[in-house]
Amino acid sequence: MATPDPAVIAAVDLGSNTIKMTIGRCLPDGSLEEIASYSDTVRLGRDVDRTGHLADDRMDAALECLTRFSTAARNHGASRIIGVATEAVRAAANGKTFIDRVIAATGIEMEIIHGDREASLTFSGVAADHDLAGTLVIADIGGASTEVIVAVDGAITAAAYVPVGSGRLSDRHIAADPPTHEELEQARHAARLAVGGHPQLHPLPSGDAIRLVLLGGTGEYLVALLPDEANLTPTSVDDTLEVLTRIPSDVLAERLDIQALRARVLPAGVAVAAALLDLIQPGACDVGRSGIRTGLLREACVAAW
Repeated sequence: MATPDPAVIAAVDLGSNTIKMTIGRCLPDGSLEEIASYSDTVRLGRDVDRTGHLADDRMDAALECLTRFSTAARNHGASRIIGVATEAVRAAANGKTFIDRVIAATGIEMEIIHGDREASLTFSGVAADHDLAGTLVIADIGGASTEVIVAVDGAITAAAYVPVGSGRLSDRHIAADPPTHEELEQARHAARLAVGGHPQLHPLPSGDAIRLVLLGGTGEYLVALLPDEANLTPTSVDDTLEVLTRIPSDVLAERLDIQALRARVLPAGVAVAAALLDLIQPGACDVGRSGIRTGLLREACVAAW
């Protein structure tokens, strides 16, 4: 195990589908050097809507993953491992008890965060590598929720976490593998209603002057499925949804080199992306990495120096 380096910090995002960790080195000039990243899909939030609790087997899988991640971070010399838990954990009656268990077992400085902090961390991460001029709608499509942020010239004007995500919509609407056209349209309609009707996002900006930024794995894998990665448009996403009705999750997992659990919920995530495009009709759409971990590392680096 490497000797702890005060400038090396690991950030963990305990999501409803996937647990992700980024290890970074804080440089004296204020910049951040990424050392390594890890990702594992455990579906911690599976069936939380139905039961109100995190399932025992999902908590065990998540704890095993977090133990591995914490060991890897320390092997890279991390002096701190910080983390956040989002919608699935905060919605579960046993969420805090599980986080207490994680802290005791791994030493990760883990907190359950709510909407305002989630938005600020996500936006901080986006600001690290995106032009913030003009009007942006930023959407981080997670497993249990989608964080939507509206920003104008670098300032957040509206933000909300909407309880639709790839895992939650899969649990509610998708039984077939591959999903049927009707199932994906149900998921898309549910996402469109939830985002379009959210009071904190009303009115949601739309039109050619708007840029949409999709964060996280859904956007990354969606782009990988497009024939032309630069052509992320409503039509190309519609075509991709139709393609996904013909690809079983095991084949999709092999094609994208992702875990089968992640592939199983990806079509519902693409349905959320399609709903966002329906509502916003942006002049441009691109993808970025999840902002929360970068935001956490930037915050921690300021404190370190």
